[in-house]
Amino acid sequence: HSPDKVLCRSSNSITKPCLDCGEDSTMGGCLSTSNTDQVQTKPTSTPTEAPAKVQQPSKHHDKPTETPTTGSTKEVIHCKKTWVGQVIGPHGSTIKELKSSTGADIDIGDSHSDPVSITITGSAGAVKAAKAKVEAIIKNAEHPDYEGQEGHKWREEADRCAKKAEECAKEKDALFAKGDKSAGHKKLDEVKEWQRKMHEANDKAAEAIFNNRNKGKGDRYMDFHGLRKKEAMTILDKKMQALKGKGGDVELIPGAGHHSKGGESHAVLKPAVIGYLKENNYKYEEKNAGDLIVHL
Repeated sequence: HSPDKVLCRSSNSITKPCLDCGEDSTMGGCLSTSNTDQVQTKPTSTPTEAPAKVQQPSKHHDKPTETPTTGSTKEVIHCKKTWVGQVIGPHGSTIKELKSSTGADIDIGDSHSDPVSITITGSAGAVKAAKAKVEAIIKNAEHPDYEGQEGHKWREEADRCAKKAEECAKEKDALFAKGDKSAGHKKLDEVKEWQRKMHEANDKAAEAIFNNRNKGKGDRYMDFHGLRKKEAMTILDKKMQALKGKGGDVELIPGAGHHSKGGESHAVLKPAVIGYLKENNYKYEEKNAGDLIVHL
């Protein structure tokens, strides 16, 4: 009886800044003799004394001399095409929230290019805040924390139990090889116990991960990121059975396989979910590459 192997954890309209610095205004009117503001020389009693020199005004005499207000700042972030949807969010919800919370303007460039340019403009403070948030979203998309603290804890416990089971299995084989069947059977019991603990820890991890991804989203939204195929399918069947006959739609997020080893072409969960829906005669449509809408 070989111990189960524990796999590794499974692991979104900008105006360009315009500094209105071209407000060079020229002097209105000229210094003709008919101008009442003309500077005049004062007569003097000494004929040989040179008249006072009339100082000519500068062409830019009435341009403001105070320090100009600070203009807009611009930052450009380059994001892989794969992750730009995370910055935009469902129906643009994420980018709207980013604009509202930071006060910056955020423009997504040509979505057909890769990487996609995300341009952020506004005051220095607004741009700094928006840039930090956008970069955090991209980082989380590239290296997502699907598990959460609780799920991570139980995955680590499951890994520990799996290693113990493997160690005991090697010891068990060595004992049987030496002909010590009694000790070998005792060691086999240890292997089974470690495997039981491993499965128990993985079950707790699956529950914690699902709750981490779906907390507060209701029973008609199921995000399976971070779950293994068997775990996701068990939860899917349980939830769909509970919704039978209630009508309406259910949103399933099996993911597109961006983080699968080998990429989307090697995705495991999405084909399994689609197979389940077909087998149970559910009508569905693909909202996007990793999102399915099921019609009950």
